[in-house]
Amino acid sequence: MEQAFVDLGDKIQIIVKYLKPNTVLNCPTYDTDGNVVQQAYSPFLQEHIDKLISTGIDKIFYTKPKAVDNVIYEKNLKDYLNKNVYQGPRTIKVDTQKKAVGVLEQINERLKKNENVDFEQSKSVIQAIETDINESKEEIVNLLDIQAYDDHVYSHALNVGIIAMVFAKKLKKDEKFVQDVGLGGFLHDVGKIRLPYDLLHKESGLSPKEFEIVKKHPRYGYEMIKASSQVNETVKKIVLLHHEKFDGSGYPFGFKDVQIEDAVYVVAMSEMYDSLTTKVPYREALGSKEALKTIVKSSGSNFKPDIVHQFANSMGILFKESSFYNIGDYILLNTNEIGKVISKDNEITSRPGIEILKNQQGKPLIKSISIDLNLDGTRHIVRKMSPTEVI
Repeated sequence: MEQAFVDLGDKIQIIVKYLKPNTVLNCPTYDTDGNVVQQAYSPFLQEHIDKLISTGIDKIFYTKPKAVDNVIYEKNLKDYLNKNVYQGPRTIKVDTQKKAVGVLEQINERLKKNENVDFEQSKSVIQAIETDINESKEEIVNLLDIQAYDDHVYSHALNVGIIAMVFAKKLKKDEKFVQDVGLGGFLHDVGKIRLPYDLLHKESGLSPKEFEIVKKHPRYGYEMIKASSQVNETVKKIVLLHHEKFDGSGYPFGFKDVQIEDAVYVVAMSEMYDSLTTKVPYREALGSKEALKTIVKSSGSNFKPDIVHQFANSMGILFKESSFYNIGDYILLNTNEIGKVISKDNEITSRPGIEILKNQQGKPLIKSISIDLNLDGTRHIVRKMSPTEVI
C-alpha cells in the first residue's frame, strides 16, 4: 500500500494526492527541483492541492525542523535575549534588541503569508538603534552578545543593520542614509524565507545547483517589498542588489561600479563582515582582523575601493583590531605602482606612509618616492604583495 508520507531521513516525502485540506507544516515544502511549493505555517487549501496535481507535481518534500537546545531555530534569539545570557558590554540595549527581533519576526511571518506589512514599526526600531549608537559609551561595536547565537535568521539581519548604521555614521552620512542602510540591513535577506529550509541550514557547502536556487533570494525579497509605499527606493535597491559586485561578477543583474549605489556597498560589506565572523556548520568563524583583511582584499572586485578602505579604517578601530599592513610590507597601488610600507599614523590603518619603488610600467625608480596616503587622495592600496612578486 502506497504511503502518504515517507521518511527519507533528513526530509519527508509527501504524496500530493493524499494531502488533506488545511494541513499546516512548520517548515516550507518544495518540489524535486528545489522550488518552494508552500511556505511554513501556511495551510494547504484544496485549490493548492488541485493546482499541484494539475501541473504534474505528484510529490513534494518537507524538511524536519531542527532544534537547538530543544528550541526551534526561529525562536532561539528571542529566548536567549529574554534569559539575558550575555553579561558583557553592549552597544545596543537588550530592550532595543528584543524589539528588533519581535519586529523582524512579525515581518517574516506576514510576508510568509503574503500579507501586507506595516514597516513603520521597523523604522521606529531603526531610530531606537540609532539612539543607542549615539548614546553608547562603549569604544567598540560589540556584536558578541548575539552574533555567536544559533538563530542566524534574526541575529544576522540585526547585526548587518547595526554595522551598516555605525559605518554610515563614520562616513558622516545624513540621517536618511543611516536609516536607509539600517532598514536595508534588516531586510536584505528577507527573500530567503521562500527558499527550502534544508538549503538555509545545510551543514556542508552548496552544490552548483543549490547555489543557483539560493541566488534567487534577492529577487524574491524585492518582489515582497516593491509595492510598499513605506519602503523607499534605496532600501528596495539594497534588498535587490546586495550581491552585486564592483567588477560586475555579482547577481542578479551583473551590475558594476557606479551602477551600484554607496548604500548598497555599505550593507554588502556589513553583510560580508558579519558572515565571515559568524561560525557556520561547514566553516569556523574568522576573527575581526582576518575578516577585515578579507574585505580589504575584495577592493576593486567585490566592493568600491574607496568605501572598502574607509570601512577598514573606521570599523577596524571600533573592533579593536591590529594593523592590516605592517611596516616593511610590499603593496600594489591602484595606479599599478609598487611600494613599501614605511610608517603608520596609528595601529590600524589602510592608508600608511609608503615609498614607491616601481612606476606604473613596473620599472624600478632610481630614487624612491615617499608618500603619506592620508594626504594623497588619488592613490590607495589594492593588495599586499609577496617579496617574490616585487623582485
